[in-house]
Amino acid sequence: MSLRLRIALAFAILVLTSATCTILIGNAIFGRKARELAQARLELDLEVAREALGAHEASLRTLVASLGMLVARDGGEPDGRLCVEAATGPPFEFVAVLDARRRHATVFGRERCAPLVLDGAAADAWLGSELGRFATTARSAERPRSGTVVLDGPRLCSLAARPLPDGRVLVLGSPLGDRLADLARTLRAGTDAGELPHHASLYLGDALVATTLRPAPPAATRAAPAVVEAVLRNGRSFVSPAPLAAGAVDSAYLPIRDFRGTVVGMIGLGTRQDVYGEIWRRTSLLFTTIIAGGMGFGFLMAWFFSVTLTRPLAELAAGMARVADGELDLEVRVDSADELGRLSQAFNVMVRGVKERDRRLREATSEKLSQVEQQVSVGRLAAGVAHEINNPMTAILSLTMMLRRSLPADDPRRADLDVVVTETQRCRDIVRHLLDFAQQRPPEKRVVDVNDVIRETLALTARYDALQQARVEVRLAEQPLRVDADPKQIQQVFTNLILNAAEALPPGGTITIRSGEDLTGGSVRVEVEDTGRGIPRDCLARVFEPFFTTKGRGKGTGLGLSVSLGIVQKHGGTIDIESEPERGTTVRVALPRAREPRPGAGGA
Repeated sequence: MSLRLRIALAFAILVLTSATCTILIGNAIFGRKARELAQARLELDLEVAREALGAHEASLRTLVASLGMLVARDGGEPDGRLCVEAATGPPFEFVAVLDARRRHATVFGRERCAPLVLDGAAADAWLGSELGRFATTARSAERPRSGTVVLDGPRLCSLAARPLPDGRVLVLGSPLGDRLADLARTLRAGTDAGELPHHASLYLGDALVATTLRPAPPAATRAAPAVVEAVLRNGRSFVSPAPLAAGAVDSAYLPIRDFRGTVVGMIGLGTRQDVYGEIWRRTSLLFTTIIAGGMGFGFLMAWFFSVTLTRPLAELAAGMARVADGELDLEVRVDSADELGRLSQAFNVMVRGVKERDRRLREATSEKLSQVEQQVSVGRLAAGVAHEINNPMTAILSLTMMLRRSLPADDPRRADLDVVVTETQRCRDIVRHLLDFAQQRPPEKRVVDVNDVIRETLALTARYDALQQARVEVRLAEQPLRVDADPKQIQQVFTNLILNAAEALPPGGTITIRSGEDLTGGSVRVEVEDTGRGIPRDCLARVFEPFFTTKGRGKGTGLGLSVSLGIVQKHGGTIDIESEPERGTTVRVALPRAREPRPGAGGA
């Protein structure tokens, strides 16, 4: 998967998750607000219903007061005018004049204005009912009273009563069931009935006795237990918003108390939440559409930014490929000062550095090749010169020694002949070094422990005068360091290095010899470090040249390091020198480590 696609997917996932969370949270908030609005509307409906019932009772009290004035003015038994006068007010079921002392009652019905006169037992039935008890409480009141009573039927009825001057009581009754339709219309006032259809129900206890709902539910319908607990038992109103769904109905219940304050029933209000549910659905749809549109725009921006961000990286990748093909003069364009711009600058700096190092490497390689060619030429010359000089030097040395033995001991010419012998031997040593430098003798390799070779070399060189005055510290690895090499040639290399270090030391100087392996474990490393006078910087590059020496005339042939370099390279190793004037010199020899013998195989 490309970086561009990964960035685009990362942005897309971020936009998708954030948009999804926003939609879910937003819809939850809108739903909660819709339910809060529905509950607030239900609570408002309850207040409207409570006010409507209170207004109805107030109108009943007003009407009963005016009717009482009519009866008190006429005196005697009331006539049909009382029924006609009552018909001008709120809907009523009956008007009655009760006289408890005479056990007498006169009742006017809504359907007929002819008075119904009750005496004796019939009057006692009226006086002994809840209606009579309510009238008794009103006899001592200074103003008309109103309240709710449970009449035979059973039914709930709103009553208003006023005492008359002669001790009788005028009572006006209005059934609550007849108020349900008016109550529903009152709740719908100011709204579109098609949007907020209301219905009202009347309960006597927990039993439904009247409702405006069509079709009407069965007569045995009971209120829910939660409603009964809250309204009938605890005397509190109950609001129950339904979950937001099409056709769902919110309901609220208002307790009805009789004239004693006892809860005897309740009024239930029901409202379909089509409006609030539709508001929630439309708001959620609009909100989701806006977020989805923003999400699509975010996807496009994610792709645009991924293309914008990866274009410089693609240019850098193409530039790296061109640099890998050898185009070291390339520089990428820097268009910004941000991280990508700094990366482009770093790439250009890197290319310039690679170009400079390539130039230096070419120069160093050319110089190394020149040195190798020079050494090859000198080796060939040395081999030829050694063969040409070796035989005459042998003859001169033999004849000189024979001539010296033939002279008397006190002959002064013997001293001259000693000089000839010494110089001839010196020439023979130079010839031997030339032959070694030319590497005419192939190495006889076998697996040896470098630590053992170092110990043997130290034992052989311990008698040299230069080493007698030096302090030698040997720090060899604890484990064997096996290499596949000619031990005599490797010993010659170590001898040259140790003697060179000893000759460069001031009195009391230190030579440190270390052995170990490199970090990969594939090579054996030997270091010979001294605290001598060091090698001047202008001479350090020439130390491996044949016949180059800093020891002075007559103190060296200048072939020791050249021969050592040839031996080490013949064994597939390397030799390096680090030196600081007046601070000492360190020579490092690296040889390939021999393969460990397999279990059961023989080894040297």
